[in-house]
Amino acid sequence: MTSMKTQSTLSKIITKVNCTYGAPMGRNNIGERPTTITSGRNCKIVKANQIAIFDCFVPMSDAAYDKGGVYWGIGSKPLRVAYTKDLSYVEFYRGYSYENREI
Repeated sequence: MTSMKTQSTLSKIITKVNCTYGAPMGRNNIGERPTTITSGRNCKIVKANQIAIFDCFVPMSDAAYDKGGVYWGIGSKPLRVAYTKDLSYVEFYRGYSYENREI
């Protein structure tokens, strides 16, 4: 089940698009994935303001289009999006988890 807060953030990511001349293909990724090493020999001391990365399925209207009308094609794995709450990082990918994504 998707929480209301996640749904609100997703509605900022999956916006309606103008399909007058056909659906756009895919959406742009934004920024770079924040990295924080919290263990191992390269461990950094991290303050209380760690950046959380959220990850969920992209809501689709059918197998090839997201709810905003953008065309993604039909993939063998589900379309997902990883993002930070402030949307400084947004990345779309296909897979069941970020670590096992298709590149």
